[in-house]
Amino acid sequence: MKWFRKYWSGIRLPRKLVLVYMPLIVIPTLLGSLLLMNSYTASSKQASRDYAGDLVGLMVEQMDYRLSSIEDLGKQMITDAELLELVGRTDVSTYEQLDKTMAIKNWMNHYWLNNNMNEFIVAMVLDTGDDTYLYNENEVSQYRIRDPEYKRAVRNNRGGAVWFEPARFSNGFQQFEAFRVGRWVRDGKLNEVGFLTIVVDVEAVRSIFNQTKLDQNALLRLQTADGRILVDNGNGEEDAGSYQDLHLDYSDIREDWALSASLKMDDLYAQINRMIRLTILIILVVFVFGLVVTRYLAIDVVNPIRKLMNNMMSGIQSASPRKLAKFKGAIEIREMNDIFVSVMYEIEQLIQQTVSQEQKKRAAEIEALRKQLSPHFLYNTLNSIRWLAILQKQNNIKAIVDSLSSLLNYTLRDANELATLREDASKLDDYISIQKIRYRQFGYATDLEERALDASVPKFIIQPLVENALLHGLEPLDRMGQITVRASIRGSVLKLTVEDNGIGIAPDKLAEIRRQLSGAAPKGTTEHIGILNVHERIVAHYGYPYGMTIDSEPGRGTTIEATLKYEERTDNENHHHRG
Repeated sequence: MKWFRKYWSGIRLPRKLVLVYMPLIVIPTLLGSLLLMNSYTASSKQASRDYAGDLVGLMVEQMDYRLSSIEDLGKQMITDAELLELVGRTDVSTYEQLDKTMAIKNWMNHYWLNNNMNEFIVAMVLDTGDDTYLYNENEVSQYRIRDPEYKRAVRNNRGGAVWFEPARFSNGFQQFEAFRVGRWVRDGKLNEVGFLTIVVDVEAVRSIFNQTKLDQNALLRLQTADGRILVDNGNGEEDAGSYQDLHLDYSDIREDWALSASLKMDDLYAQINRMIRLTILIILVVFVFGLVVTRYLAIDVVNPIRKLMNNMMSGIQSASPRKLAKFKGAIEIREMNDIFVSVMYEIEQLIQQTVSQEQKKRAAEIEALRKQLSPHFLYNTLNSIRWLAILQKQNNIKAIVDSLSSLLNYTLRDANELATLREDASKLDDYISIQKIRYRQFGYATDLEERALDASVPKFIIQPLVENALLHGLEPLDRMGQITVRASIRGSVLKLTVEDNGIGIAPDKLAEIRRQLSGAAPKGTTEHIGILNVHERIVAHYGYPYGMTIDSEPGRGTTIEATLKYEERTDNENHHHRG
């Protein structure tokens, strides 16, 4: 252990940080997180989709079987020669008519008993135009089979089964919902005999939904190609927001019908949540391990830094450089201590010269301040007003003075024309604080991309646009106003947008402003001079095609979009700014 400490103390601090933090904390954490996230994204989501897809496929097969069985029933009936002959028989007496009716209903009963889907068949109706033969259920309106649109749709299918969307019917005692399956009945000479209608309860479909595990955790719908819902599993539209569509391909049931499934992601992605918790646990374990390693760094770095700070405090309190302590630790910190001791020796030698020069310097500064009339005087005056507001407990005055001081300081501290969007947006917040003292009834929101915050922009590029929205858009309003500032990056372009829901701009004024922005007309005396000045600053700094566009609708609001070249602030600019 002794040789290790000796070896460790001889290594430079940058190498120690690389050797410790990168392998032990950063790399394992990132790799573990990426591997686990990729694992659950690739496997769990696909497994959830496959599971839901298989269940939907089984439902489609069962649904197709039931509907096909009902269609086969109708096909058997309209192709039964004896039944067609019986229907086409001409009767002359009431007794023969009654006998014919009973015979036809017996045939219907025979087919109904021999169909395995008979539990869902509500009724069967054979309409010949002159007579109607109804089996099983006595529906008051006879299922609207004589509607012209109904007959036209059945004829157009030339004998094929036509499924009609569910409708509500009544048997005189209660209402129920059912499909109608219609077929055109013709004899051997292709003459029209009538129409056969089989009424099918919607439970033929809904009961299939209830048989799967998806029923409680999904919103299942049988719907048309244009999105009209025929039957669902009853979870209801009020819960639709708790479901998320897995984008399963629609499974075709009939030519115009399809089955879709929307599933609760929380239930299907339970495994994903477990893996997230596992990832967090791994990160915590690595973090604790890093803390243990950090203890060794504390021995080599933190404790020597504290001793160096004690030396500095002693030096500040005019202690003799000869009394400053030396200590063991990281090489860099020992070198810093040696440099500090050397500086203290030099300071001791220069004190006398500094005292004499300080008197001359103070005299020069007083003379310069006496002759200087600049915004700095205003800044100091505002600071005095701020303290007076604090003493008088006028918090509103203090808040507005603080915001104005921050804006003034932002203007004075750097001669550079450029700043980051983060800085400019921060000062915009100060401006909004000031304006809310005057305009109390308006909202302000921002939507700034993180990457866009580091972009280099001309100072006060957004504030004139917000001021324009306040003065000309929201001030005349008799309702709550809202201003929204957005920033996004599209390739090499930075887009800044200011939206308001104010009174908007009249079409003739909007056209004049657009002509001025394009350079087709002089500035004139437009009240929106701030917009034009910002546009000219952008064009002067970046050139064409960068600039501004404006869109407005009277009574709805105005949207101004500024397009700038995306540039990140350079290191030299940052140093100059901090200076």
